[in-house]
Amino acid sequence: MAAGIYNFTIEQGTTFKRTFKYKTSTGTAISLEDHAVRMQIRKTVESSSPELTVTESDGNGTPATSFNVSTTVPNEFELTISKEDTSAMSFNTAVYDIEIQDASGVVTRLLQGKIKLSKEVTRD
Repeated sequence: MAAGIYNFTIEQGTTFKRTFKYKTSTGTAISLEDHAVRMQIRKTVESSSPELTVTESDGNGTPATSFNVSTTVPNEFELTISKEDTSAMSFNTAVYDIEIQDASGVVTRLLQGKIKLSKEVTRD
């Protein structure tokens, strides 16, 4: 199954939260049990270093920027990017992808697309 394309906007200086559900094309839930979720944001696909890397929380205190896989809905995960991390963003547009890796090491790209940064006017 090819990765879905999903473009979205991040508002600079705010906490960004988005919930994703992993399903087949017919809407059947696919469990993320024993999968690790990861994401990188880069200015361009060719950029040598990421603007931001997001990995799954280890459950021992949630980092401000992380993925949290639901323990009650097996195909759901939430992306949270802290206000500190969105404040530090300076791109106008960037690219990203979200991948999962199962326990045996197989990597699947779930989503990819573009991110537009809505620049903050009110700042500390």
